[in-house]
Amino acid sequence: MASAKGLLVKVRGDGAGLSVRGGPPRIGGIEAEPILALPPGAAAAGTAAAADRGATWLRLATDAADTDNPWDHAHDLVARNPALAAAGGEVLAVEPDILQQWDYRNGAGERGMAASAAPTCTFDDQDPSGGQATVSGRVAWNAAPDFSQFKAARESVGARQANITIAHLDTGFDPGHETLPAGLLTAQQRNFVDDGTGPNNATDHAPAGTLTSNRGHGTGTLSLLAGNKLDGTSPHWQGFTDFVGGAPLAKILPVRIADWVVRLTTGTMVQGIDYARQQGAQVLSMSMGGLASQALVDAVNLAYDHGVVMVTAAGNNFTITPSSIVYPARYNRVLAACGVMGDGRAYAGLALGTMQGNYGPPSKMDTALGAYTPNVPWAEIDCRKVVDMDGSGTSAATPQVAAAAALWLAEHWDVVKNYPQPWMRIEAVRKALFAKALKSTAKMNAAETKQKIGQGVLRAFDALGFPPPAANSLTKLAPATYTWSWLDLLTGGSSLAAPTPATLRQRMMFALELTQMAQGSAAIEQAIADPDGDPGNISAAARNRYLEAALDQGNPSKPLKAFLEGLLGRPGASAAVPAPVMGPAPAIRRKPRPLPPPQRRLRIYALDPSVAKRLDSVSVYQSTLSVPWDDEPATDRPLLPGPIGEYLEVVDVDPASDRVYDPIDLNDKVLLAQDGLPPSEGNPRFHQQMVYAVAMTTIGHFERALGRRALWAPHYAEAPGRTGDMTVKAHYVPRLRIYPHALRAENAYYSPEKKALLFGYFPATSNEGDVTTPGTTVFSCLSSDIVAHEMSHALLDGLHRRFQEASNPDVPAFHEAFADIVALFQHFTMKELVSFEIGKARGELSAASLLSGIAKQFGEGSGRAGPLREYGGAGMADLDYDKTFEAHDRGSILVFAVYQAFLAIADRRTDDLIQLATGGSGILPAGTLHPSLVERLTDEVAKTAKQMLTMCIRALDCCPSVDITFGEYLRALITADRDAYPDDPLHYRLAFLESFRKWKLLPRDVRTISEDTLAWSAPENPSPGWLKGLLSRIDLGWNQKLKRAEIFALNDKNRYALWKAMHKAFASNPDLYKQFGLLPDLPRYNEDGTVMHAPKKGETTFDVYGVRPTRRVEPDGSFRVEVVVVIQQRIPVALDGTAMPQGMAKGDGFFWFRGGATIIIDPREGFEEIRYSIIKNTGSADRQKRQAGTMAANYLSPLRALYFGGEVSEPFALLHASDGDDDHV
Repeated sequence: MASAKGLLVKVRGDGAGLSVRGGPPRIGGIEAEPILALPPGAAAAGTAAAADRGATWLRLATDAADTDNPWDHAHDLVARNPALAAAGGEVLAVEPDILQQWDYRNGAGERGMAASAAPTCTFDDQDPSGGQATVSGRVAWNAAPDFSQFKAARESVGARQANITIAHLDTGFDPGHETLPAGLLTAQQRNFVDDGTGPNNATDHAPAGTLTSNRGHGTGTLSLLAGNKLDGTSPHWQGFTDFVGGAPLAKILPVRIADWVVRLTTGTMVQGIDYARQQGAQVLSMSMGGLASQALVDAVNLAYDHGVVMVTAAGNNFTITPSSIVYPARYNRVLAACGVMGDGRAYAGLALGTMQGNYGPPSKMDTALGAYTPNVPWAEIDCRKVVDMDGSGTSAATPQVAAAAALWLAEHWDVVKNYPQPWMRIEAVRKALFAKALKSTAKMNAAETKQKIGQGVLRAFDALGFPPPAANSLTKLAPATYTWSWLDLLTGGSSLAAPTPATLRQRMMFALELTQMAQGSAAIEQAIADPDGDPGNISAAARNRYLEAALDQGNPSKPLKAFLEGLLGRPGASAAVPAPVMGPAPAIRRKPRPLPPPQRRLRIYALDPSVAKRLDSVSVYQSTLSVPWDDEPATDRPLLPGPIGEYLEVVDVDPASDRVYDPIDLNDKVLLAQDGLPPSEGNPRFHQQMVYAVAMTTIGHFERALGRRALWAPHYAEAPGRTGDMTVKAHYVPRLRIYPHALRAENAYYSPEKKALLFGYFPATSNEGDVTTPGTTVFSCLSSDIVAHEMSHALLDGLHRRFQEASNPDVPAFHEAFADIVALFQHFTMKELVSFEIGKARGELSAASLLSGIAKQFGEGSGRAGPLREYGGAGMADLDYDKTFEAHDRGSILVFAVYQAFLAIADRRTDDLIQLATGGSGILPAGTLHPSLVERLTDEVAKTAKQMLTMCIRALDCCPSVDITFGEYLRALITADRDAYPDDPLHYRLAFLESFRKWKLLPRDVRTISEDTLAWSAPENPSPGWLKGLLSRIDLGWNQKLKRAEIFALNDKNRYALWKAMHKAFASNPDLYKQFGLLPDLPRYNEDGTVMHAPKKGETTFDVYGVRPTRRVEPDGSFRVEVVVVIQQRIPVALDGTAMPQGMAKGDGFFWFRGGATIIIDPREGFEEIRYSIIKNTGSADRQKRQAGTMAANYLSPLRALYFGGEVSEPFALLHASDGDDDHV
């Protein structure tokens, strides 16, 4: 049985009887969300009592019960809530909101539709496998005169198509595809999938997956429905400049009801159908379906009464699964789209395991119609010009039938719009399409055609000639019902005694569950030839066969099982009809609290494959990382193959080799039992495992240090607004994508534009004597250093977006240095490696070469005769901060300073152990160190490294928001560590200060150097009167249990709330500007530096770029939450360094100069204060001059375009690109 996302509950009226003190309806203490309102007099399934004052369907997002049948959860809700019984007739029906998967794979597990996941954007031609028919050498053959006649029909109707609105219910649309319909109603788009992207974004959020991910289902069906013209250059469509879709000029209402793997719920189908009705759509196209449902019946009946022509897919099967038509297509008020192949055969009877279309039962085929599939056009998502020719399934037939219905309505709209009842439009459309459909084909006679595709094969142009029937000749179909008549009678619907509301509700639940069973089991489905037909024609023996199969193979819920056992006289029966739960509340049940999910253990190369190629280090070539479980029940969604989890999505596409590698499933039992795959250079699935494990480890370090969950840098959309209004909209990015084999190049980089890590591979050009053999392939994704380095870029970008902008030589160097610091200290989390190196170096940590080098194999493979960077040797001594400007070299000075501080602290922490081991001499005896000494030294060194890494990451919250220098990073380190640990007995901070002084990295604007003077200061008045008012506007309801999307939304809400409050405070007191480093009276600028409009008197422009929490435990054990606020402002500056606050002349060269503040606030009520204020004045002439000089220097040429009219979207790709002997990672 399928799983459920919650429960659907139907209540009388608007549920006011279930509300508390006028609030929203609540059931069992759970707030309910209305998803469908039925007006008085609307058809009500199962009870006429709802018609007096209408009814409402509510959705309850309840936790699933410990059962494999969601119906048990529904019965359990009723049993645990006596309020339901007390409410009497207020609660009319209960059913699970079942999560359903739309079939699209064939028997081999490969995609069944042309939903190619390969971002290489290659054309997929017609597929003859399994006996599928092809129409050789023709694209868009389905629209031709000898097939469905769409070309002639749409040309005949022409612009009148725009009178008709078609609702497209699917996985969304691709806004960048060439087939995007011209009439797409983007302002009315709606998303009913709870994926964190909001209700007004119906784009197809389809991650680039693999051939098993069925990407772009909605993009494909939309191209058949209303696909726009091609320009003649699409692959294999050369010279084709016509429309792809059947009704390309109709208005299209995009409604997203399923996610990218075509999972949908009963509730999202109901919401989608009703939204189409509310928006006035005349036609609805839904290329999916599922189980029977009372809520679905009510939505269908309401839409029918309002004149919505509903066309939905008949469903697909693989010859071993149930093959009758699915719901809602099964209801006679809905037109079912069946399949006919290009050679005239029905889309059925294909090879075992090949996807094919559903048909039947016979009573349904009067309201079914056939359209051509498979091997029809299918637009490929994320590939602007690619339209494949292997579209298949009844998913492909559905939009064609819907398009034909829209064309007929458009042709005759002036008549049919005047029908006295809206439902008459539906019956008129059906009469036209059915009358002109082909009743037989070259391969099927009339009887077989009726049996397998219904009223015939669609002929769109011929149908246009069928005139609108007279209103009095049209007959309204009977309302759809939630179950079959014979089941309704069987479960008590014919009882002479009036049942209680609770009894009636339980009988309805039994009947619906028995109906749904037929769609999950072929044995149950085949027990009765036509369960939808006249109940008088269904024998008692057939009914018993059905019920016996339901009991034995249907996995019935516990109450239904008891009912069936009693009804059939089977052993174990209790009562024939279990009485509804009434009376006193049940006894309190208790059970042990479940343990949290374990950590997931995954093997990796400890550093990279080179360690395994030397006899003296092979014993430590692999390590096992413990990463978060990243799967249910710890997360809302399961960890999918890829892996695709809460934070990351590994996409293994190799464009250079034109390959898509199968994704690893980390939930495979064999892999779970052995800590994942063993390290292997030749297995792409291990590559996927390694990047995921190292990336998740890096995320864990950041989250622990910062006290909050990691968020990726958002997508920003900028638009002009009113004076002083925010113009930057941030869009949530749920996952960072990782491409292990993205490039055939000596490179790896983080893409801020794509929100992705791209790793390269290349043939080694190593030197003689190197471990890495020349000509062998070096994979950068197998270097834990490189993975951690690039992940650090991504995480840092999520915190400090402006650190991409090289406003002084330290900024790009800091990005590189910080990424190396994280990679370097992560070496020390692998204790086996640390222990090995300490033993080998006889306790001399500075001699532990494996621990101090970065990317050894990459360095050798690219001809360096050693690691890419080495922080333990003497080579760094040649670098001079005042003379070194290349980003990696300059950054190496900062890394070396941090590493030297670490070595100094590690020596202090281990000195007592050495003294004890040597009797006070400090000189270790010759020979191997005692294992216990090595173990103790390893513990101390690893602990020190972990503390230093936490210090380095925690300091990010105390950094200026723009234009950082190495000296300012030292100030951030000192400030954050003093705050967390006022006592520093081992003098960590002094070690940093001393090392930074040695390498000339101290801040130049501090007169005396000490911890006190280096720590950031608070304002003269840390608790100004306006602060409390500002904080009152912020929602401080941060919770570590919030979903990351909810955290992002809360942060965004707080950003805007704080901006409004500050704007108001500034207007009343302009002197506040200088407290935040802002300039007054700045206009709003266009992107070319010209003035958009002048400021109002006393106002200025600024943005609040971040409002984020930080949590930490105080030295006294108390828990503190602080607020980090980032405020920024920009002005254009001429290339000679002259500030131009009144704007540039159009076309003049300039760069953006930024200022603002990072404010750290204690928000506790009664203790509100600004603890630290880190200011970068927008009016600083010295910084403006420095930035102008930085731009003019050649050593930053890769990033210079960031400051002119153009934009470099991949700064790290440029920074990391191969350039002879000077390339870096």
